[in-house]
Formats: sequence, structure tokens, C-alpha cells
Amino acid sequence: MKKFIIKIACWLLFLFLLGYGLSSVKKYKLYGEYFIRQKVRYYDKNGAGYNALVFGSSRMYRQVNTGLLDSATSHKVKAYNMASGGTFFSESMYEYRHTNIHKNVKYLFFEIQDVQPFDINAYTEKFLYCHDLPTVKFELEYFTHNKDWNSSFLSVSHWFANIFYFKKLGQRDKTINEFTDYNNGYFPLEKDYNSMVSVRKARSIYLKDTMLIYKNRIDAEKGPKKKLNPALVSKLRLLAEDCQKKRIKLFLVLPPFSTPTDLSDVKTIPHTRILDFSSRKAFRELYTNRNAYDNGHLNRHGATLFTEKLADSLNHLIR
Repeated sequence: MKKFIIKIACWLLFLFLLGYGLSSVKKYKLYGEYFIRQKVRYYDKNGAGYNALVFGSSRMYRQVNTGLLDSATSHKVKAYNMASGGTFFSESMYEYRHTNIHKNVKYLFFEIQDVQPFDINAYTEKFLYCHDLPTVKFELEYFTHNKDWNSSFLSVSHWFANIFYFKKLGQRDKTINEFTDYNNGYFPLEKDYNSMVSVRKARSIYLKDTMLIYKNRIDAEKGPKKKLNPALVSKLRLLAEDCQKKRIKLFLVLPPFSTPTDLSDVKTIPHTRILDFSSRKAFRELYTNRNAYDNGHLNRHGATLFTEKLADSLNHLIR
């Protein structure tokens, strides 16, 4: 019995070391999400043509029209949109860490996101791969502050699952899709209407009650703004320091449909600008049926309007 247990332990150790080694190989770092993998590879090949990068969720991917941002800033900004749908802060940071930032990059646009990884994407391959040690360390700090022990356990278990997940060996790379090179990485929701069930479903829910957007606009302005988790503020501070070392100007963005947030702690981060478009009162034209695709995103017209406003802000900050 003792020998049997020792053999099992040795096999588990062997598999752990093998999996840990694989998780450190560049080929398998982004195995679970070909959207992001293709964007990273596209940028690796074409990075010299851009001086700015955009990271975040679908609210950056679907709403920051990077092609328009270029012309609206008189070509002072030439950005590539690295963001993708269903992406949380942990994943955005993972993608940032594993992107070889070209020396030409002068500006970084990073979405201020909360951490809600176990609400929706907890058991997808996409969510699994980003759990390396830096991710787990950050999430443990975040969830410990919230006294969320269940999510703390899940974060650690995802790290182990990532190591033992040998399905990554069967990774198949798809041909470059339109979302990779269309309009410098920006991809409006309308273009995915026929291909993605989730996009059609969200649109259908919105159309059943188009007044909900106005109700949410009013409700969002009520009550105190949400305070950011100290672990998140600390991570943003480290991001700012990293950008400073690379001589990159960091812009932290709250795009339309973000939760109104108390940014007092973030405002203390040096060498950083905050671009906050979350106020339904200040930017009420963005939160209308004309400019919304669903109850959480802008449509193509709304994205154009938002990008123009973003460019106006930048034109006052970038000389």
C-alpha cells in the first residue's frame, strides 16, 4: 500500500512538473482563447505600425473605434485594439504581461474593470489559461479583502487545473479572422449579430424593453459610487509604474456602461490620466436607444460618438 501511494505521488509530481513546464512555454500561454492569441500574434508582426494599445473587455473592443481614433486625433494616436469580449481585469493583465510591447508605443489605454471572474466564465478554457501565479496572487489579495473565500479557493484550483490541463497540447490555430485586422482590432457588435448567439440574445432582450436603458440611466446616478478594491488599486499603481519605466503614458478608462465608481484612490497614481465616461448624466446622449446596441454596449453609431469624445479628451492632453 505504501509503495502504491508513493508511485501515485511520483506520477502526480511528474505530471505537475510537466504541466508547469508546458504552462511556461510561449506556445501554450494563450491556448484557451484564440481571439486573444490571434491578436497578440497579429500585433507581434505589425507592432511597428502602432504607437498605442487598448486593453479591456467588450466595452473597449466594441466601443473604441481605433481606426477613427487615429484620424480624430490628427494621427497623434495610432492604436491597435487588443481588447476582447467577456474579458475580465485578470485576463486583461495576463494579456498585457504576455504582449511584447513595441518600442514605438507611447500610449496605453486600459479599462478600469472590477474583478468578477466566477460569475460567468469560471469554467471556460478562456478563463482557465490566464491563471498563472501572478494572476492567482492578485486574485487572492482581491478576494481576501472581500472575504470571498469561495472565489479564493476557485482561483487556486484554476491554477492547478491550468497546469494539469493537457488539452492545451491539442491546440489548433485558426486562420486570421476579420476581428483581428478589421479597423485596427475594433469590431462592432453589428458585425457579430449573425455569427454569435449571445450577441443576438442580448439584442433581443434589449428590444423587448427599450425603456430599460433609461431606467438604468436614472438608477446608476442614485446612491454613492462604488469604492474600488485596494488590491485593484495596487495593481493599477504597478501598471502605471511599469508604463513609466517604458516611457508610456497610461490612460485609465471607464468606458460607457461602466459602473459609476469612486476614483479618488486611482487619482493618486502618478503619471496617469483617468478618462471617465461612466456618468449617465454627463454623457446622457450615449445612453439612448439611438446609440445603444443592448443594455450594456454601444452600437456602431454610439461607438463613433464615444470615440470622438475620447479623441476630444486626448487632443487636450496629447501635444
